[in-house]
Amino acid sequence: MRFTYRAAFSLIELLVVLGIISILLGFLLPAMEHVRHQGYIDKCASNLRQIGMAISMYSNENQGNYPRTPYDPTQPLTMGTGISASDPFQTGGVSANDLTAAPFLLLRLQRLPAEIFICPYNDATTYVVDPADPQKHSNFTNWKENLGYSFANPYPALPVADAGYRLTNHLPGNFPVASDLNPGSKPPVADVTAAKSGASSRIIEDANSLNHEQDGQNVLYADGHVDFQQSCLCGIGQDNIFTNQSNQVQASPLNPSDTILLPAN
Repeated sequence: MRFTYRAAFSLIELLVVLGIISILLGFLLPAMEHVRHQGYIDKCASNLRQIGMAISMYSNENQGNYPRTPYDPTQPLTMGTGISASDPFQTGGVSANDLTAAPFLLLRLQRLPAEIFICPYNDATTYVVDPADPQKHSNFTNWKENLGYSFANPYPALPVADAGYRLTNHLPGNFPVASDLNPGSKPPVADVTAAKSGASSRIIEDANSLNHEQDGQNVLYADGHVDFQQSCLCGIGQDNIFTNQSNQVQASPLNPSDTILLPAN
């Protein structure tokens, strides 16, 4: 009987095979990460579209007005008040000009699921679904964890309100009404105040929402469509959606076409 022997791989051949596998993985892994990231962007866009439909339904039921809790133009903007209040409009409810209580009305009255309000991309941000029953509360339990989106400020200063700033279903279709969370001005992590027409790509990137690793942000417009914008200069006339036209964050808009999406991170 004759036996045949098969030669084993040499060390060089093994290294070549490993090298080829490494090169293939080098191409494959970034592609897989891109697909994964795009999936999060698409899911986030779907969240905002559903929020847009809920805003439209709310406005149709409330004389065309967008969600807004008690408003007092003489008082500052607030957030996260009246969490345990049973009714945001009664005495002891939320404070005037509460930026987070306004979108919470969509949970209470349009019965949106709480997970709609958190961006699904959690590599750079940490959001958790609000566990509380919205019918027994008037605000998010912890808006910094439960709210991943910013909304057009419904509490303008009195001169701006008198000039015609109102969030209603008659807004121009290209008016931004919500987006991924405003990153605020916290250099060197983010600085929305530095984003201006003609600024470098690095400055523009530093002004993008943290929700998608500052690659850009999903933006919901008044006509209901959502676009992924790679710059926050995507309001009417390239308006910065994260500041007012005096470059202020957490402030009132300055005129009827001035978008400022709040709260800020």
